[in-house]
Amino acid sequence: MGSLSPAGTGDGSKRVASVDSLRCFAMTAVVAQHCGLMPFGWTGVWLFFVISGFVVTLAVIGRPPDQPPLERLRGFFRRRALRIVPVYYAYVGIGVLVCFATGASVDLFDVLSLLGFFHNVAMGLGRGEFSDFPVGHLWTISVEMQFYLVYGTVLVLASRRTVIAILFVTLVATPLLRFAVSTEFANIGLDSEASAYLIYSGSFLHTDSFAMGALLAFASHYGRLHKLARPLAWAGAVMMIAYATTYTWVNYSVVHAQGIDIVKNVVSGVLWGHYREVFMYTALAVASGGLVALAATGDRSVSWLLKSRLFRRIGEISYGAYIVHALAINAAAFLLSRVADLSGQPIVRRLVIFVLSYAITVTVAELSFRYFESRFSGKRKPRLGETQPIGIG
Repeated sequence: MGSLSPAGTGDGSKRVASVDSLRCFAMTAVVAQHCGLMPFGWTGVWLFFVISGFVVTLAVIGRPPDQPPLERLRGFFRRRALRIVPVYYAYVGIGVLVCFATGASVDLFDVLSLLGFFHNVAMGLGRGEFSDFPVGHLWTISVEMQFYLVYGTVLVLASRRTVIAILFVTLVATPLLRFAVSTEFANIGLDSEASAYLIYSGSFLHTDSFAMGALLAFASHYGRLHKLARPLAWAGAVMMIAYATTYTWVNYSVVHAQGIDIVKNVVSGVLWGHYREVFMYTALAVASGGLVALAATGDRSVSWLLKSRLFRRIGEISYGAYIVHALAINAAAFLLSRVADLSGQPIVRRLVIFVLSYAITVTVAELSFRYFESRFSGKRKPRLGETQPIGIG
């Protein structure tokens, strides 16, 4: 959430614009997950995390240091707030009004967790939900804002050499932190599923994904990303295959799972048992980093797909789309229930809800971007297919 001129990437505007197309696929995967079609669609959130680290870092290091440090820091947080807060607060505000209108109770702590960007903590405690309005997916925005608060300060005020060193340490330390937290939860006898969700949504337990994106931004800035892109993509693919193979075997041979349960806790986002919650997110950070690197360098293995103007446009409005997609799914399910009974055909029902909700999501996000979000971000109302500054969504 922020903006970046494509010229500031060092890799050319088309290559940076293709990162927007990745956002399109990330957002689509999340919607498919919440429609019950893609059990691993949650991985789109981690792709968003890597893209966020990549773009926000490029946005800062691409700006000339022509202001005092504190002025630059103030400008950084102002840009983040103007990009993130308006549509997010508008959605939360609508949710509160809907709950009041329907007579549903609204807990002050839950509202404050959303407004204060500690919603992921509230969700980990079993709080943070509205009974008549979907807000459970917004925990990811809190995770991003917490990252920006800490990393943004370091990025703006510290030397580049120091920032890069911190990012490398973060890349190594975060999986170790997940391991330590997982071990401690097991030692205190915390329920395994609760433990897994606390790690899944925990503050600073996924900074390796953000750090991966940030390091790729520095590599791009210094003209080294081309050499790293394919090796990183291959490393990510190997790590994901190794993870899936290992834990499928663990489920079958150690857990003695049967049928679909053999793979169920391999692709699920809320992972637990045998430290899979440590290794999966590490492999996913590397794999997502590989995709971002390929996209940012215009590698021919992905450029043929990412050059679509439609994909780029959906990617550009993907932040607003992510905010509203859960409500769109509810609306699609309601509309479908009024015109057809597909309860006996669950797959068909999910597909129809996905198509309807996706259309609603993109339409609302486009209108929001053109007539609401652009008023705060300073972006003019673009036409489909134009090369635009990249905003983290």
